Amino acid sequence: MPKKAEPELLNHDFGFASDRDLDEKIAAHRAAHEASTGQRLAMHARRPLGAGKVRITFRVVEAPRGKR
Repeated sequence: MPKKAEPELLNHDFGFASDRDLDEKIAAHRAAHEASTGQRLAMHARRPLGAGKVRITFRVVEAPRGKR
């Protein structure tokens, strides 16, 4: 049985004041990445870096068929 390929992962650090602020920054980052590269991102992991800072790891996912 063939092994599944390792996902392509990208890290990005965010500074934020509130959860809503972080959600907006993540959405903006995902939209900008998709617009510039054509790749869609899904959240893979979240690591706190201290007060008001977090490192988000995204994985590149395939766009749904018919949406390209």
